[in-house]
Amino acid sequence: MSSSSSSSVLNVEHLCVSYRGARHRAVDDISLEIGQGEALGLVGESGSGKSSVALAVLRYLPRHARVEAAQLAFENREISDLSANELRRLRGDRIAAVYQHPGSALNPSMTIGGQITETIRRHRPMHHDEAFARAAQLLGRVRVANPERVLRLYPHELSGGMQQRANIAIAIALDPALLVMDEPTTALDASVQSEIIAILDDLRREHRTSILLISHDINLIRRSCDRVSVMQSGSIVETGAATEVFDNPRHAYTRALVAAIPTLNRTKRDGRLAEDASPVDLASDGPAGEQAESALPAQRREIALSCRGIRQSFGGQPVLHGIDLDIASGETFGLIGESGSGKSTLARIVTGLQPPTAGTVELFGKTVAPLVERRQPGERRDVQMVFQSPDRTLNPRQRIGRILGRPLRRLAGLPRRAVPQRVGDLLASVRLARTTSQQKPGTLSGGQRQRTAIARAFAGLPRLVVLDEPTSALDVSVQATVLNLLNDLQRSKDTAYLFISHDLRVVRYMADRIGVLYRGRLVETGSSDQIFAGPNHPYTQLLLAASSNDGQATTMAEAQTATELGGCAFAGRCPLADAGCHAAEPVATEVEAGHFIACWKRAG
Repeated sequence: MSSSSSSSVLNVEHLCVSYRGARHRAVDDISLEIGQGEALGLVGESGSGKSSVALAVLRYLPRHARVEAAQLAFENREISDLSANELRRLRGDRIAAVYQHPGSALNPSMTIGGQITETIRRHRPMHHDEAFARAAQLLGRVRVANPERVLRLYPHELSGGMQQRANIAIAIALDPALLVMDEPTTALDASVQSEIIAILDDLRREHRTSILLISHDINLIRRSCDRVSVMQSGSIVETGAATEVFDNPRHAYTRALVAAIPTLNRTKRDGRLAEDASPVDLASDGPAGEQAESALPAQRREIALSCRGIRQSFGGQPVLHGIDLDIASGETFGLIGESGSGKSTLARIVTGLQPPTAGTVELFGKTVAPLVERRQPGERRDVQMVFQSPDRTLNPRQRIGRILGRPLRRLAGLPRRAVPQRVGDLLASVRLARTTSQQKPGTLSGGQRQRTAIARAFAGLPRLVVLDEPTSALDVSVQATVLNLLNDLQRSKDTAYLFISHDLRVVRYMADRIGVLYRGRLVETGSSDQIFAGPNHPYTQLLLAASSNDGQATTMAEAQTATELGGCAFAGRCPLADAGCHAAEPVATEVEAGHFIACWKRAG
């Protein structure tokens, strides 16, 4: 390893973790070492034991867990020997953690400012006003605009990305020696993720902070870590310099992970993504690259969704500003943008889960009611939605057969006696065994639950499916399975997709056309090839740069822009902006056929 034991911040030797009742060890005889200022990535799929390693280091494992290790030392001090009081002093001060689900890690009854200042004052003698000023400074470091305002907000008033930035601010409040991050950027868009990487680089350079970064996001590990250890079934199967391991993987498992990742220059026309063998194989129509093109060009296909002048405000605060977009049957329209840009709000308006402040939604040429309860049965059947977290959308008390059976009866009008056969067919279509119908959601993996959610969405034979971050929480091989599955289903049903994601690689692979949303405005629309080839809106350029493997993380703070005066919403962050950009809002201009950019500097 790269550092000697005497200078190691964390030294783990022959760690084993097992849980009562489990057949196999969750962690099986692993060793790792992190030097001062070094970042070690731990990558692997769900169930590989990554989080168990983190919990063992933090001494957060449940009582029924059994831990064995020749050494589990932090700064040459054995962690297992520490008392409860010593652990409390250590956590938050010398060791800090950031977890995957930001909402669960924040106290819903306290303001963000209260939670950050509590951490500071617990470990440092400091006046409240001084701690509050320090908290505002910390939010500024994680690129939060108007930190003084955010400090006074409660967690439920922030987007997922903003919640995670608050968590990271709490974690770095005392400049810890070791930062343990377990899937910290799942909820973050590309530009914010890039900024977080820049923050981690600053911590390592200025404060010699060591980082244990646990993630299934190989591109994140590649860009932010010196070394990487790849875990499979509780064991480390490959270790080395991050770029070397991912550019020239030696172990078959590592090669499979790398092959499953979409790239910025790969589309569904180039073929299927590599995926693990599934328990039930779907008779596909061949590789995506060999799929038959629609008999009609996109311009002449039936318009599945048409949004006109969609506006939305919450508490007088505008969220969407006159959104116009069309999606044709059989087309995938990708919608990208930062957290808080209005992507999910637009999705809820399209599906009728919330009414817009102004504007109309047309489905297949007919204006529909704003709320789903007032739409006709056929209109409700035509539009379905797949959410980011299947855990929150599948009833944990019901078996999968009943979960899928209900939409089959209510939306598809299937007689009760025909439901079991159709449920089995649905499960097979998403590569799940027919016996899955007897299981409850809690017995399935995250990827299996998400495939179940997709099966439920397709139960009523929808003509438009809204997919809101459907793969952001999934491992790369499971993600590949889901993406391939969605393309298979689209080809066979000619379904239109509104595909929302902050992962530009996934959008590049899936989308036929792309819209870029910034602060509730569509600043650029065009075909996938046009968006990734350019020319681009400056904001799109920022997103593309942030997503590239070798792109430099942007560190520009988000300036406050007087958009209410009619200026460009991006002017405060734009390197091209001049006085004219602040004075008037640009209109979308067609720079080439089907490619529109709303920017004064890109017009003409």
